[in-house]
Formats: sequence, C-alpha cells, structure tokens
Amino acid sequence: MTSCCSVENLSDKKKDGLKVIALAGNPNVGKTTIFNALTGLRQHVGNWPGVTVEKKEGIMKYRDKEFLVVDLPGTYSLTANSIDELIARNFILSGNADVVVDIVDASCLMRNLFLTMEIFEMGVKKVVIALNKIDIARKKGLHLDLKKMEKVLGVPVVPTNAKEGEGLEELKRIIANMAEGKIATNPVIPVYDEPIEREIEHISSLLRGTPLEEMYNIRWLAIKLLTRDQEVIKLVLKHLGPGKMDEILKHISELEVYYKRSLDIVIANQKYEFIDKLMHQFVIHSGEFKETLSDQIDRVLTHPVYGILGLMGVFYVLFKFVFTIGTPMQEFLDSAFASFGEFVAGFIGNETLRGLIVDGIIGGVGSVLSFFPLVFLLFIAMSILEDSGYMARAAVVMERIMRKFGLPGKSFIPMVLAFGCNVPAIMATRTLEDERDRILTMLINPLVPCSARMVVITFLAGAFFSDHKALVAVSIYTISLFLALLSALILGKFVIKGEESPFVIELPEYSLPSWKVAIVHSWERSKEFLRKAGTVILLGSVAIWYLSTYPEPIGSGMSYAEKLGKIFEPFTMLMGLDWKAAVSLIFGIIAKENVIATYGIIYGVGESEEALISLMQSAMTGLQAFVLALVTTLYIPCIATIGAIRAEGGTKWALVASVYNLLLASVVGILVYNIGLLLGF
Repeated sequence: MTSCCSVENLSDKKKDGLKVIALAGNPNVGKTTIFNALTGLRQHVGNWPGVTVEKKEGIMKYRDKEFLVVDLPGTYSLTANSIDELIARNFILSGNADVVVDIVDASCLMRNLFLTMEIFEMGVKKVVIALNKIDIARKKGLHLDLKKMEKVLGVPVVPTNAKEGEGLEELKRIIANMAEGKIATNPVIPVYDEPIEREIEHISSLLRGTPLEEMYNIRWLAIKLLTRDQEVIKLVLKHLGPGKMDEILKHISELEVYYKRSLDIVIANQKYEFIDKLMHQFVIHSGEFKETLSDQIDRVLTHPVYGILGLMGVFYVLFKFVFTIGTPMQEFLDSAFASFGEFVAGFIGNETLRGLIVDGIIGGVGSVLSFFPLVFLLFIAMSILEDSGYMARAAVVMERIMRKFGLPGKSFIPMVLAFGCNVPAIMATRTLEDERDRILTMLINPLVPCSARMVVITFLAGAFFSDHKALVAVSIYTISLFLALLSALILGKFVIKGEESPFVIELPEYSLPSWKVAIVHSWERSKEFLRKAGTVILLGSVAIWYLSTYPEPIGSGMSYAEKLGKIFEPFTMLMGLDWKAAVSLIFGIIAKENVIATYGIIYGVGESEEALISLMQSAMTGLQAFVLALVTTLYIPCIATIGAIRAEGGTKWALVASVYNLLLASVVGILVYNIGLLLGF
C-alpha cells in the first residue's frame, strides 16, 4: 500500500528535528478552527503528492519549541472508499506523525468515537483526544466524567471549545509532552464476538513472520481483510500469494453466510456496540432532550416548501450583498486603471508599443482585475454560509430535488463549491463513494457558474440591466442550475447508468461565523483569481491585442481576430451574436474572464469600462447581452476545468463534458434568442 505521505518538505522538516502533529477527525468537528488556532498565520496550503486534494501544514509554537501540524482530510472512517480516507489512513500508517490529535465532537460521541477506534486499531499509541464543542454538549444536557473517559480510552482527553479558545493551551501542553515522550498511553482496542475474533487470530497467524508484521499492525490488517478492503487485499496478496488469500476469502464468505450479511456491516455494528459499552462508563448523565434553537430553525430551513423559498432568498441576498458593496469598489478600480493607462501612455512615444501596453496589457488585465472586489465578496459570503452551518441545510433541501434528477444529495456539496471555482469542486467529487455518482457530478459541475463567469454576468447585467442586475444574475444562475440538474437526468439515463447511493449528511449546530476566518479563507481562494490575471489572462490579452490589431485594417481589410470571428459568425448569429462575441467566446475557453477583456481590446478602449459599455450598448440589445451571458455560463469549460476532469475521470469524460456543454449552450442560446424575439424583447 503506497503511502501518500512521503512528502519531501515533510521529510526535510523531520530531519530538522521538528515533531509532526497530525490532526484527524470527522467533517464539521471544528478541525480547521483548531488548526488555525494552533498554527496562527504560520501556515502553508498546497496539494498532497500525486493528488490534487488540498493539504494544509502549519507551525505550532509552544515554549520556544516548534511543531509541524498537518491537517488531514476530514473523514468518518479510515476505509478505502475515497481519496480523502486513503490520504488520512496512509499518513497515519506511515508513522510520520509523532502525535495524532483526534478531534471529537463532544455532542456526537458515538459517531466520532468510531474513527477513534479505527485509529487505535491501527496500533497508534501516541493519540490525544481533543473533545471539541464541549459547550454544545453541555447545552444538550450531556455530562462526562473526563478522568474516567481518559482511563477507559487509555489516552489523554482535553475538553475544548475551539471557537472561544477554551482548552487550546492545555491541548498544546499535552501535545508537546506526548511528542517528547513524557506521556504514556494504552489505547483501548475494540473486541468482537468469538467467531470474528477467531478469524482475526487465524489471519494474524498467517501474517506473522512476513515483512508486513514489521510495517503494519497485523490485527488491523486482519480486520481490514475481513471487511474486504481492496487496498489491503492487494497488499496481502503480494506477500501471502493466491493460495492463502483464497483460503482467507473462503473463511470470510463462510462468516458472511453465518451472519447473513457482509462482514463490513457486522464489524461496524459490533464496533458501535463496543463504543456504547465504553460510553456507559464515563457518560454520567444525559438530560432529557430539549428542542434547541437550531432544531426550531431547521423545521423551517429544511422544510420541503419553506426551505426552497429560504434557499432562493438566501442566494438573492448573497448577490445583493456582493453587488451593493462590490460595485462601487469595482468602479473605483476601473477608474484607477483608466487613469494609470492614461498616465503610462504619456511616456510611450511608439504607437505600437503604446497600444500593446495600454490597450493590451493594462486594458485587458485591468478590465478583469477591477472585478476582484466582487469575486472576493462572493467568497466571503460563501464562507459565511459554510461556517454558519447553512450549507448543510441547503444540501438537505436540494437533496429532495436532486433525487428526482438521478443525483445523490451529496452531489450538492461539489456544486456549491463550484460557485467559487469549478476546479476544486471537481476534485471534491472524490468524496462520493459511488463511481457513477462521481462521474455524473463531475460532468454537470461546469454548468454551475463559477466566480470567473460571475465577472461576465455582473458586467453585462450592470451594463444592460442596471436597475435589475441582481435579478438578472439570479435568473442566469437559476437557468444554469436547472440545466445542470436536467443534464444529470439525461446523462444518467443514457450515458452513465446505475443506481443512486443513499444520502447521509451531518447537520452541524448553527454558529456565528468569524469575519476574520471568512476573510482569511476568502483571500486564500481569491489568490487564484489574481494568479490567473497575472499569467493566463495576461498572455491571452496580449494575444487578443495582436490578433485584433494585425494586419492593420486598410480599406476593406480585416484583422486576424475579425477573420477568425467571421468564420464562426454564421453560427453565432443564430443566437444573435456577431463575430466579436465569437472571438470573445473562443478566448473565453482559456479563462472565462477573457470574454469581457476581449471586447475591450477589440473595441480599442483600453481600460475604460465606461467607453466599453457605451460601445457595447450601441452594438447589441439587452436580449443579445442576456444570451451572451447565458452562453458564456454554459459553453465549453475553461482549460483548467477540462484538465481537472481529465485528471479525475480520464480523457473520455473531459471530451464528453466539452462536447456536451458546447451543444447545450448552442441549443439554449438559439432558443432563448429566438423566443425572446418572438416575445418582443
């Protein structure tokens, strides 16, 4: 089993004497909050080697000593069902972590301790339990004997309330002492009934004396074999050979006949029974259940009717917030870039060079960068919705609808992430266990408008529908989401067939979001927008300027850009779009922000948004502008998104997504334009 954790910079830091602390835990237990609290601003965000799942590292300081903290992906178990689970499992198995901090939600002990038991079964000794959300547990009337809990589990237990900073200094102290070998532990190991324990011992006896005994805990290997873990089966097969593996599989089949169900379910049930017995020893009192404020709010926000209305209202307010606050900032930046262009132009005598720098570089990149406030505010709004706990409720509401279109409820999470950027959203499909669900979600994901397409939507909505720009933007988003769901139904029936997986999601307690955390997260996400402006969009702007400038139009001559656009104009005119739109859409495949930048360069207005709006208003109607925004949202994904689909699903699905989106955008664009004409728009 190849470890995902053989990271060069991690190895280098270990050589430098840094102790490594791994943070493990279920999703929504406050792991990120604890990671931020332990590391402050001493963090680095990258990707795990060989995969594009986000990897967070940071430095924790305690009494003049430094520790490397690694935030593992949030998982409910350590099976081989998803990339996130494999990353967390392989990192712990590698032994790179000197201490594993298992962050447990005190208000949901039964479910959270399942992961704890899996960590213990792996043979990990240096484990600290951070018993987070202790305040919520108290509100629910749950009282714990922490000393008894430590004795029963065999590891230190530190109660924390990460959002308020409660218990974090004590957690640092315990981590530091354990990393330095000052704390001894004796983790409890789950015990199963006699038939399973007998087979665990049988498999263990076969594994003893093999190289696997030195590399892994053989009891853990035996348990994973019983649950038919495919990664472990491949690993053990190499050392035991097909003969002994067939013998093990035969015994597993006999046990499954005995229990009348698969052993992974049997073992999971018995593990929960074991946890329940443990909890009876340290849970002193669980008061009568009282309906909390969260429960009362959920009755409305997860209601089949009120929930949908609430969802629409929330996203309308979201866009209203973005436009109301962001538009003045965007106009200020646009004016600043215009003044900067005029200032630079005064120092450049050569007309060609002036055109390249002022119109091509400053105009092209500036027209995109002026939208940075809108993108940043969108990420802030999304972060607040996530941290407040609302996103999970939105997933529950949407699940009822998505089921009708052949999608599992969990697909809503990657679709929500796509509002920021389609690339990480496509990576997030890895959390879907079923291959059919994963591919289907991946294919429809590009139909969700990302922040780059928001630049185009907000520009055109503001230029042509200034009094109703939020409503126009919401309508385009609504059409796109509906087409995404309709596409799931079509693709699910004719291209990717199969059964939907069950929907399971945790509803965390509502909480007040931290503006500081929201701003930090939004900045991390928005940096990609700035990076594109400095690389892909810059190169694209220069290319567009060259094509729109040369050969210089003389008489009836045309620029390269116009010649290119005229090739596609007969088709784009079916949806009311001329050659300029055709060229803009072509360059939009590089990066969607290029659609507006291309218009600015073709018209030769540089960075003047006011001039660009005036020229576009004289060249197209509101209906044509609406069609352009809609087609930009639906047609071929950007290069980065196509690359992500290819990396996650293969070349075949990248081609399917590109061709399908192009066909869909063409059909919708033609229909909307011609229906609009018939209605007199």
